[in-house]
Amino acid sequence: MSTSAKAFYEFGPFRIDMERYLLLRDGEPISLSPKVFETLLFLVQNRGRIGKKDEIISNVWPDTFVEESNLAQNVFLLRKALGEEKNEHRYIVTIPGVGYRFVAAVREFDTPNVQTQSEPSSIISSIAVLPFKDLLGDDDEKFLGPGLADALIMRLSSIRELRVRPTAAVLRYTNLKEDPLQIGRDLNVDALLDGVYQREPDKIRVSVQLVSVKDGVTLWAAKFDEKLTDIFAIQDSIADQVVRSLAIQLSGDEQRQIKKNYTHNPEAFQLFIKGRYFWNQRTIDGLRKALDYAQQAIAVDPTYAPAYVGLADSYNLLGAQHNVLPPKESFPKARAAARRALEIDPLLAEAYASLGFINCGFEWDWPGAEQCYLKAIELKPNYPTAHHWYGEWLTTTGRFEQAYVELQTAQELDPLSLAINVDLAASFYYSRQFDNSERQLLNLLELNSKFVRALVVLGKVYVQKREFDKGIEVLQKAVEYSGDDPATKSTLAHALACAGKSQEARTLLDDLLKASAHRYISACRVAEIHTGMGDTEAAYAWLDQALENRDIELIWLKVNPAFDRLRAETRFIELMRAVNPGLVG
Repeated sequence: MSTSAKAFYEFGPFRIDMERYLLLRDGEPISLSPKVFETLLFLVQNRGRIGKKDEIISNVWPDTFVEESNLAQNVFLLRKALGEEKNEHRYIVTIPGVGYRFVAAVREFDTPNVQTQSEPSSIISSIAVLPFKDLLGDDDEKFLGPGLADALIMRLSSIRELRVRPTAAVLRYTNLKEDPLQIGRDLNVDALLDGVYQREPDKIRVSVQLVSVKDGVTLWAAKFDEKLTDIFAIQDSIADQVVRSLAIQLSGDEQRQIKKNYTHNPEAFQLFIKGRYFWNQRTIDGLRKALDYAQQAIAVDPTYAPAYVGLADSYNLLGAQHNVLPPKESFPKARAAARRALEIDPLLAEAYASLGFINCGFEWDWPGAEQCYLKAIELKPNYPTAHHWYGEWLTTTGRFEQAYVELQTAQELDPLSLAINVDLAASFYYSRQFDNSERQLLNLLELNSKFVRALVVLGKVYVQKREFDKGIEVLQKAVEYSGDDPATKSTLAHALACAGKSQEARTLLDDLLKASAHRYISACRVAEIHTGMGDTEAAYAWLDQALENRDIELIWLKVNPAFDRLRAETRFIELMRAVNPGLVG
């Protein structure tokens, strides 16, 4: 938060002139009403933090009662004046249900004679590191380019004042012929780090450049010709030069983190980056491969802390997102791996986020989960996964306003993430804001009409709105696109049951129970189906089984609309108390 009262503020092509009470763009005044100007001034002076609606209103309209709609109208007019297009908020970001945040870099000064050319650090506040491209197009080397990018992303994302797009956001950009400036605009960043390489038997040649997305100017470029065993020196040099070219002042902790090599073994590094490549695909097959490569990397270097995080997160998603492994098999292994990572490096933010996921989903250690997420965010504020998973944790506890803030922050850090976007919509669903959830999901499905998780949540929304035919149609598509995934089929079965199509629901239920002979089926999801059919006794029997299994779906008991018809019953309240005593008064 800025507490100074300067005469001039600059951001992008705009200047606020306090002496003349004007907003100028490239020196030309823009007409704003006094209250719209004061709204902008409040947001700019409090940039970087969330301005709550009531706080802004009390500052802009002191001693006057006005509706929130007045503030919303002011923000609308500001966005129009700043040239923001629909869904492209480079300056003002809405935090749903809470307020607004001004996110652009701002320069402030006292006199109009100060040179207005900003230093790089005041212009470049966000960056994307693209997968390095192999000039020879060798298929055997497809992991090295993304791996180099991932290693640099991990280093640079420890810098608090620099927002770095995560690896999952950039993996698709592997074509040498793609326009890097268009990629930068797609990713909504100020600068791109792009590189090419050529590997020889014992050497690697790398060319890299840092480019301003706004004007295409090369901020820094270099070439490296090193032995393959010195690949870590290349990473050190690139990270150091990026920081120098952006004139970023690093704290002592940031200096240590950016120079940190977690292994000096090239073979372990190669195995690790292969695992990261497959983990970022988020498919069952990809997660299994990620698990295998993480184990191989650890076998080569047992002190390689990030490889243990890769191991933990592979077990986490195989046990939670895909329900491939039973919770009692996957999560203890994930826990052991995360704890080993923290034994090696007690300041590894990613390991704290992994442990938070385990504490929530399996241990049911709710205070411990929150502490881990907050520690991860403290250590690496720009790590989107920590904000994402913390937002989900907040949703499970019914702290929806805080959940929206964390999920919105994750969304700002990784705007193209389908997973984050769908989980924001899911948070609206769990808070019974079904129309908001529907709008978010329909927008998301315009980008990817076959995104299964979005279709599943949308189907649930339609069921709660009692638009059963629409819900069933959407969920049938989800089952088709998922390849008959059991979790998706169980959601369809619940929709059919709620629609009164009990026979069809039972047919799907029988299929799920047969499948349980050779893979894990969530008992909690089976309980949802029985609840939809009105079979309360069977529902409670399966919920008891879910409790025995430590089924991860139980963490949503407090907020899951599928169980609303049981919610007031003593037996259900006792179940909630068994999962999280803090949820029941």
